[in-house]
Amino acid sequence: MFLFTTPQSQSRETQPANPVVSAIRQGAERTGAGFDYLLKTAQRESSLEPTAKAGTSSATGLFQFIEQTWLAMVKQEGPKQGLSQYADAISDNGGRLSVSDPAAREKILQLRNDPQVAAVMAGALTQKNRDQLASSLGRQPQAGELYMAHVLGARGASDLIRAAANDPNRVAARDFPDAAAANRSIFYDKAGRARSVQEVYGVLAASHASTQVAANVAQNPQAGQSDVPVAEVAAGLREGRAKGLVGLFSTNGSRDPVSKAVANLWTTPPRGGTRMASLEGGERYFPRSGQGETTMSDANPVAGTAAAAGVGGKTVSAPLPPSRPSDLSQPSVATSQPVSRSRRGPLDLSSFMIQRSGA
Repeated sequence: MFLFTTPQSQSRETQPANPVVSAIRQGAERTGAGFDYLLKTAQRESSLEPTAKAGTSSATGLFQFIEQTWLAMVKQEGPKQGLSQYADAISDNGGRLSVSDPAAREKILQLRNDPQVAAVMAGALTQKNRDQLASSLGRQPQAGELYMAHVLGARGASDLIRAAANDPNRVAARDFPDAAAANRSIFYDKAGRARSVQEVYGVLAASHASTQVAANVAQNPQAGQSDVPVAEVAAGLREGRAKGLVGLFSTNGSRDPVSKAVANLWTTPPRGGTRMASLEGGERYFPRSGQGETTMSDANPVAGTAAAAGVGGKTVSAPLPPSRPSDLSQPSVATSQPVSRSRRGPLDLSSFMIQRSGA
């Protein structure tokens, strides 16, 4: 049956969604963070692998949370997300968070491998970092700067941003030794050279360029009409420029000839003697015969020129095409009077021959 029918492929609507991507989308919706930002962050941190584990630090999970950052987020966001029992088990000992029960601590840290919980915590951390960076910088941070806060913390990201603006050639590893030890590919190039703060800024911001940082962006339906200038199709359409090439850049421009005089050269004058560009094709391309048709060239002794009063009082001056030759316009006359020519005899070559003795 496949010779005559094509089996229907499974549409995108019926295909099962990626559970990791779906968890990231739900986390963005629940926290108000941008789905694009969270997705790119997870792709860079773990390649969308929920159980990813770093070899140089305690970073684990989809968003590579280190232990202290994770405990802080569970302590803060746990009650809002139905994790109150885990949040209550975390205690603050002079700025360092800990869990007295080893089993409870292990369960809390294992939540980093749950895509849904990790996505919610990542979205909440993003919103927290955005507020802190906006307060520190005096402006809303870009997506790449939010990712810097994910890697370095909000305070570390603020220091990096300021250093990149004030002292761009400063070695970044000196200011962030712990982060440099855990992320050598960010703070050092392939040759082992330590990158500057400006270079580290570029490396961290590269993967999040043109990324939406918020789930709901207020849009003004009239913003695009006045705030954003409409780009012109071509510079030649500007007033006073490229008048002869408008047809190359426009589909609704003038259809008039570029030059009336040129158009008149390729048209047959009517019996009134005036050349017009609006004649039909049958009258336009047949040259004048020169007989039985009074033209301005016949009335004017000046050869090859015509000065005729056009429609509306306009004067059109243009050279006229030559008249049709009489032997072409009157073929019967040419064939009725053939030209007689005398026929010569064969050529005598004896005078060119040299007589030799003994021959």
